[in-house]
Amino acid sequence: MRRIALTAKLAAAVALLAATTGGAASLDVTSNKAVVRCPSQAVAIPAGTFPVGTRIDQDYDLDERPRHLVQITHAYCLDRTEVTVGDYDRCVTKGSCVLRRPFFAGDAMPMTNVSWRDARAFCAARGGRLPTEVEWEHGARGTDDRLYPWGSWRPHCGLADSMYELFGHCNGYGPSNVGSFPSGASPYGALDMAGNVLEWVDDAWDDAAWKSPDIVDPHRVDVNALHHVVRGGSWEYDVVHTMRVSDRDGYPTDLRDATVGFRCAYAPLDAPFDAP
Repeated sequence: MRRIALTAKLAAAVALLAATTGGAASLDVTSNKAVVRCPSQAVAIPAGTFPVGTRIDQDYDLDERPRHLVQITHAYCLDRTEVTVGDYDRCVTKGSCVLRRPFFAGDAMPMTNVSWRDARAFCAARGGRLPTEVEWEHGARGTDDRLYPWGSWRPHCGLADSMYELFGHCNGYGPSNVGSFPSGASPYGALDMAGNVLEWVDDAWDDAAWKSPDIVDPHRVDVNALHHVVRGGSWEYDVVHTMRVSDRDGYPTDLRDATVGFRCAYAPLDAPFDAP
């Protein structure tokens, strides 16, 4: 009964938000402040209720509308950085991952040339999973309407590795070592969630998902889907639009590309693993 009542409350909030013409009405968001213990390479993300999508008075794509409330009922942990070449190589050595040659060598570089299935297998071998799409967005934006992980001011090379309109790539052709832009951290301390490489998440792609959304622990599971969601922009993408925390895209599930990597999510150390 409690879950039904909560769902009804959130549904009413969604209806109210959808009825606003400007989309700029403030939302009541909550954040569980309980202490969450995480693996050393991960940051803690609290449970709570928060907005996803984009206000109508902000830069947006149609697949990001309408902005609405979702609730994540579980705290979770998220890798502080993207999975590195060194991380992936160790998984291959253990026999848990398929051998892939990254487009950009170096132990601290983000792992690239991995499909959605490769990324999912790595996270499982590490004791985790790919984050859901809303977990990724929550980890990148926190509980407000910021455009980028660091806030809403325009990106530059002190905040993220991307391709900028006036001066090209920040660090030459290709991504940077993970964690190279601490000033671009998200509210929870996750790094490189804008720029560097796009990141696979677990959800199957649906460009209309926000139009009739699930609002409690949403997760579109379909291992046979032809396309899965990527988030976060990359070193080769237009900075202003595609690096926004709300930007969504769907890539072929078996694609292996120089611009796509991933990070993993985990249950807290004092909680049993239970994928949403």
